Amino acid sequence: MFAPETHDTAPPPGAAAPPTVDEALVDGMPRLIQAGMGIRVSSWRLANATARRGALGVVSHVALRHVVVEEVRRGDADALSAAEAFPIASYRDELLAFAPGGPKHRAPVPMDNPDPRKGAVANRLSVIAAFVEVYRAKQGHRGKVGINVMWKCTLTVLPSIYGAMLAGVDALLCGAGVPMELPDIVRRLRAGEDLCYAPLHGTGTNARLAVGGDGAAGLLEAFAPPKMIPILSNFAFPKRILDVWEREHDGARPFAFVLENHAAGGHNAPPRNKTSFSEQDDIDAYFEKVRALGVPVYVAGAFEGGGTAEDFRAWRGRGAYGLQVGSRFALCDDSGLRRDLKDGILERNHALGDGDEPDAAATVTDARVSPTGYPFKLVPLPGTVADADVYADRKRICNKGYLLQGHYEAMPDGTVRERYVCPAMPARQYARLGGDPADTEGRLCLCNGLLSSVGFDSDSEPPLLTLGKSGEHVVARHTARDVIADILGEPYVAEAERSLALHG
Repeated sequence: MFAPETHDTAPPPGAAAPPTVDEALVDGMPRLIQAGMGIRVSSWRLANATARRGALGVVSHVALRHVVVEEVRRGDADALSAAEAFPIASYRDELLAFAPGGPKHRAPVPMDNPDPRKGAVANRLSVIAAFVEVYRAKQGHRGKVGINVMWKCTLTVLPSIYGAMLAGVDALLCGAGVPMELPDIVRRLRAGEDLCYAPLHGTGTNARLAVGGDGAAGLLEAFAPPKMIPILSNFAFPKRILDVWEREHDGARPFAFVLENHAAGGHNAPPRNKTSFSEQDDIDAYFEKVRALGVPVYVAGAFEGGGTAEDFRAWRGRGAYGLQVGSRFALCDDSGLRRDLKDGILERNHALGDGDEPDAAATVTDARVSPTGYPFKLVPLPGTVADADVYADRKRICNKGYLLQGHYEAMPDGTVRERYVCPAMPARQYARLGGDPADTEGRLCLCNGLLSSVGFDSDSEPPLLTLGKSGEHVVARHTARDVIADILGEPYVAEAERSLALHG
């Protein structure tokens, strides 16, 4: 069990020693990644706290349009100040229209729309929302900040990457899909070109973004291109990415791969046998083959100790560049997860550890609940939407739309109309838009559940919790600093705080 107040950094005989801040780093990129998690769990505050202490601080791109607009609506001073720093006035005006006294203060947050004209405002709000989040994460230090882009949230992939790049993001971490077009997206944005992918690889959904009138090339030339870090769970996709990027994108290469074992939280890659995870899905089955490709590798979701110094030394000893750790950071005081939910998880973990309560709800992998069709880790605490009674009482609604996917319907006149659907929406609505109502059975609305878990619409929506299995090790409150010091050592954190601080 984790005891974050102690930091024993002495390695066992033959093991790798704790690192220094600059120990053989590639392009200054840290060896520890604070994972991008859920909706706003990996908030700008958490990413700022981890980046200034020598980890790669990461924000999640999911639902940032909703999160930042609601912050502006509340008059949040940090959000308003960051919005004022956005370099394109028309985007600023559209976001600040939601501020107190603004003409859209009481208007709902726009949803994505298949009609490019009707969806343009939502697109632009997603751009500036990503900017606002990354901009705040980067303030007050010289550490590294990345953004986690969930490929299955297809309609906000392009605007989120654009907004993050305008804020000088250091890394793009892309998972829940295979980011085949990522080098082309970065190149076109830096050239100020409009983007259109019909569809975005692996999604079936068209993705478009108009940036030609923004002067993007001039705005982005001040920043180095962000590091590209795909998050994958086998050997086939890293090999394919290298082949496709080499052939189709002028020899582009990822900075690193994150190899995520199926014990990680959130979405997992589907098992190879289509039914349940087995040895062929374990990271040990493909780690060495991926490492032999010659790209640095971070390991995630494969921690015997739950993500500790021992795990770090063990994987470094096997040749990993570093670790990506999520659950410990999700449960720390700096994350965006509601305090009452963190405390509930700590109580559950005590029960699991003591063995006195055999009915304590352990983290489970559910193959059905996510509208994406991917397996999803659930923490089935009472009162959450994973509770069968709570699920049954909740009125189904699709009013956020971040997991909407393209659906193409043949019309009587021979034309084809693009519609957006999600199997977590009401069954009648789904059927009316051309979907099979059977697809809706057992689905959870991740958008509303995850937003509730970080304090948005919590009065009307039950929360939804996801953690990796390593989260079951955490039994005490701790800070992000505690986690980094426990993994990399107190001397490392103290040195990072000195060397990454801004002076004057």
